[in-house]
Amino acid sequence: MSGTRKRVAAAGGVLWRTVEGGRMEVVAVWRPKVGNWSLPKGKLDDGEHPLTAACREVEEETGVPVIPQMWLCRAAYVLPNPAGDVYKTVDFWSMRTEKPDAGFVADEEIGERRWLSLAEARDRLSRPRDQQALKAFSALPPVTATVLLVAPAELEGGFDGPDVTRPLSSVGREQAVRLAALAALYQPERALSATGRASVQTLEPVAAAVGCELGGDSAFDADAHERNPARSGMRLRELAGPGGCAIVCAGPEVVSDTVAILADEDELAVADVSTRAGEGWVLSLSGQRLIGVERL
Repeated sequence: MSGTRKRVAAAGGVLWRTVEGGRMEVVAVWRPKVGNWSLPKGKLDDGEHPLTAACREVEEETGVPVIPQMWLCRAAYVLPNPAGDVYKTVDFWSMRTEKPDAGFVADEEIGERRWLSLAEARDRLSRPRDQQALKAFSALPPVTATVLLVAPAELEGGFDGPDVTRPLSSVGREQAVRLAALAALYQPERALSATGRASVQTLEPVAAAVGCELGGDSAFDADAHERNPARSGMRLRELAGPGGCAIVCAGPEVVSDTVAILADEDELAVADVSTRAGEGWVLSLSGQRLIGVERL
């Protein structure tokens, strides 16, 4: 790949709903300027996270408020241009919605929104990148729940008290706010933290952003995990039972170990489970089976 190519990053989604009889439909949009049906997507703003862009673009193009679920794929292709080829990537997520019938207003960019069966979508979507995303989505079992598993943000240094009362540093508090902006996209309905003060402080901005109650769960404490390493994973599967989304904060070692255990139990390959302060994971489940793991 030539280093002189212009690079453009975009993001979008396969937004789905179920209709009478349990049949699944996905949304497509008509672009009058190019005369084709495509999945909703658009370019990232400068410095924007791909997931933030994906949710914004899908909602802007369809009128439907979205909740991301699982990263599907990255499509890459080259657009020939007399001034120099453009290397473009598009990250796609599966997305659900609680308002599939939200209003739509056509404009010069998007002329129509239409819900299509998977078979209809395969026929209408002409771009290989859309077909790639649709194929990745079609190969998955239904995502029924999402669990966000995050580590506490940076801790205050030089603290003389017990570790359990050690607060976040000023940098850590900023990390927690940035984490909340991403985590809030998933609209968690439940937030649980390990006992430590830093874990609670890391989730406070998330709970405030989405209006959910923040509770504690000692199953995610380091000493409890050391006594019974399988318990934290079992607890996450329990949280996935009601569906929707939950967010949990635990120590970095507990997070890394739990991701590794769950992935091993459900035979998912995860090359690197290391987790630093303020980092986290998106765990996608079908029932209580883990089907996807990605860094948040």
